[in-house]
Amino acid sequence: MLRLDSSNGTWQVDLEMGKSNGYGLRYMKGNILKSVTFSYGADGKPLPKPVNLLVMAAGATFERGGAVSTWVRDDEKGKWNHTIVRHGANTGGIRWVPRDMEVYRDKVTGVERLILLLGNPGVVSGVYDPALPGKIRWETILEYPFPEVGSVKTRPLGIVQANGSLLFSVDDAIFRRNDGPRPSYTELLRLADDVDTDVGGIRGLTAIKHPNGPGQSILFLWAPGGRSTSQVKRLDPDGKGGYTMHDEASMMDLMSKHLNVEVTYTLGAHNMMYPVRHPKTGELVHLIGFQGNLAGKNHLRWPGSRLYSGALYAIRKADQTYSVHEVNNAYAPGKLALVSPRAFCLSPFGDNKLFVGGHDASNRISDDMAWICKAPLDVALGLHAGLDATEKRRELVTDKRLRQGPIYELRIYKANEHRFQHLITRFREYTDRIFARHNMETLGYWVPSDGTTRQKRRIVYVLKHPSRYGAYANWTHFTNDREWQKVLDMPIFRGLLAEKPTSIFMTENEYSKKFVNAFDQLDGVYELRTYTCNEGKLAALNARFRDHTTKLFVKHGIKNVSYWTPFDLPERQNTLIYMIRHENREQAETNWKTFLNDPEWKRISQKSQKNGELLERPPERIFLKPLDISPNAFPGK
Repeated sequence: MLRLDSSNGTWQVDLEMGKSNGYGLRYMKGNILKSVTFSYGADGKPLPKPVNLLVMAAGATFERGGAVSTWVRDDEKGKWNHTIVRHGANTGGIRWVPRDMEVYRDKVTGVERLILLLGNPGVVSGVYDPALPGKIRWETILEYPFPEVGSVKTRPLGIVQANGSLLFSVDDAIFRRNDGPRPSYTELLRLADDVDTDVGGIRGLTAIKHPNGPGQSILFLWAPGGRSTSQVKRLDPDGKGGYTMHDEASMMDLMSKHLNVEVTYTLGAHNMMYPVRHPKTGELVHLIGFQGNLAGKNHLRWPGSRLYSGALYAIRKADQTYSVHEVNNAYAPGKLALVSPRAFCLSPFGDNKLFVGGHDASNRISDDMAWICKAPLDVALGLHAGLDATEKRRELVTDKRLRQGPIYELRIYKANEHRFQHLITRFREYTDRIFARHNMETLGYWVPSDGTTRQKRRIVYVLKHPSRYGAYANWTHFTNDREWQKVLDMPIFRGLLAEKPTSIFMTENEYSKKFVNAFDQLDGVYELRTYTCNEGKLAALNARFRDHTTKLFVKHGIKNVSYWTPFDLPERQNTLIYMIRHENREQAETNWKTFLNDPEWKRISQKSQKNGELLERPPERIFLKPLDISPNAFPGK
């Protein structure tokens, strides 16, 4: 979170979500920042004076789950107070991605609530509570979709008050809140079309004055998926409690005409359609940021994509006419690639300027490409020409560790019931080959030889990448591979996984490099072991393996394969992961029995722990049998 204290000042870091949430959720993404005002308390009575809060909502996805948090700024202390609003599983494509929030007073109870869109989990609300550090007490029960269904198909993208009611959009539908002690929601509109969950469907809900009568109309942008033309639609009240729908403009058509090129896809209205008072006419106009793919004029594309490099936005006038404009003027090769405006804000400094922020990575490599620009309002509205920004993009600085390699990646997939063989088929016929296309070297694939039926529905494999940054690039290219995207759409391969895959990036321990890794052996039994150390004991554990344990393994028929340390904190400070090989499962038990009874091992083990036990808990282990999936995995074949 950045803060600017004056129009010509320097942006400063005001909040680092990854360091301040207190739960180790290091990759939280800020999704919505909004100033909200409470005028009524949790009892429905007026507050002595309105309370303004600056609220940030962010989502995090981690192994086996996800969470949505809020931070509320304490302006007196200059600090942010963190609250986890909700957390849970991420199976079945659940995405914890908050998108918008709105303060709304229930017409029945009189209670004022902050309604927050959580992502796929649904809609939750909170009330003002001055006794809490974060000032908002979040309900434990969802407003929607509980108790009807467990989650919604796509993440809700818009929320607005219009004609005395609260509305929100999800998928291809708009719902209206029915107020009361146990609120419910009624479907107001459904467009009956398939929606891509990444794009989201109905976006940018915005209330405007009804152009032809009393009350308020609702603007929204319809973007169902990869074929989206970003159609702006308007709902006018019909006087009977419902609405009639009208098409106003297509962002695709506007963009194609503006650039004089065929446009194959557009997406816009990442947030509300931003209202601005026109300085000449006094009318209220709305700004709509959007982006799109070009079918020609490749020199205007963002390199590595089909997206237009410039930052387009449309201005909607009250007479329903639209004009197209660009942040930093028309894009030309050599200028900074901006790609997409996502947020607009009038300057709070009294200088009559407009701030615009944006960039959309669109699942591509996008390092340090987020931007904020400002311009006089009359320039932003196209009344006067503006000058190009003179700033250059700062030089990309990355941690040296991210560029060092190679890096190994341990991945574990858990299949749903009756889907394990389909998962193996997908790896054998498609995944491994597409891995090779994107510089992802597979060292081996295995499945458990022991355990329950559920435990056996797992595939374990190890990838080798040139570096940690290289792994990020490899996965980005892989997930955007057109063949892979078609594979994911095949009915036979849908719903394969019971949960999000486990992924652990690792560096090879120095003493491991002396072993001739036996990943290419298709017989025998492999054993994957994970040791978690007590604080400060990892170095001693590695020294014991380097100087003694690996040699004793050989003595007792155990073949050393590879030894790794996790790349990321906190695991790299306390975890050893390694793989060994036995002739067969029965021999493994014999090997361990003779090893543990070896007098030399007993002496070394006791000596290494004279200053305290090395391990925090007993080692975790999985016995594995190799899968002959591909020649790429086993180059010796």
